[in-house]
Amino acid sequence: MYKILAKTLFLGKEVIYMPSCHSTNDIALQMLKKPDNREGLIVITDHQTQGRGQRGNNWKSDSGSNLTLSIILKPSFLLASDQFYLNIITSLAVRRMIEFYVNEQGAKVKWPNDVLLNEKKIAGILIENTLQRSSIQWSVVGMGININQQGVGLEKATSLFEVTKSMNSLPELFEKLIESLEYYYLKLKSGKKEELKEEYLQHLFGFQKFRKYRTEYLFNGKIIDVEETGRLVMETAKGVQSFDFKEVEFLY
Repeated sequence: MYKILAKTLFLGKEVIYMPSCHSTNDIALQMLKKPDNREGLIVITDHQTQGRGQRGNNWKSDSGSNLTLSIILKPSFLLASDQFYLNIITSLAVRRMIEFYVNEQGAKVKWPNDVLLNEKKIAGILIENTLQRSSIQWSVVGMGININQQGVGLEKATSLFEVTKSMNSLPELFEKLIESLEYYYLKLKSGKKEELKEEYLQHLFGFQKFRKYRTEYLFNGKIIDVEETGRLVMETAKGVQSFDFKEVEFLY
């Protein structure tokens, strides 16, 4: 079903398809233990039974309806302190793929690891890194993207089908997604961090707009930056504050 990609340089030259599995990230991490593993390998499944997400949320995903995959990267050029750039390029790649099929500007990246369409979640990202000294040795980039899901089951979630009202070709979307990821990955590898961050902020949900958030208390905040380490920088009534992952929650 999912063919080796012809238009990429190194991503998707080896594709492991599994009709069902517990977690594509776990399988990809196991692949890293093999001596002959290589960058660009993709594990993809029709049905993931134990996928991991943020905040313990359940994510309804009908078998054969969506894109659920993990990609092995070897970003040894990237310092561990800069690992958030992998979140940046992955979310930009997913957003670009979605926008290619939706004739509107409603696709946004959401800090730290989601993609939204019309302010509803359409994709989640989970990146797991192994470090070697101060650099990243290997990365497993996991993605779950709602494509042909009918009835997502969450009020603040959606799918490409629910927006376009038409069924979409998963192999075609898969190819577009991997091509987009390779495009951004090569940009990162060539050192274009400022350009990538600028594009990320341009498409960042809540950037330069006051919204409701929750940490240990409720507050109004405006995102003004994202630090190199991935910390969210916000303007609040208490002044400029920075938040790490899971320290702050978007409300509306």
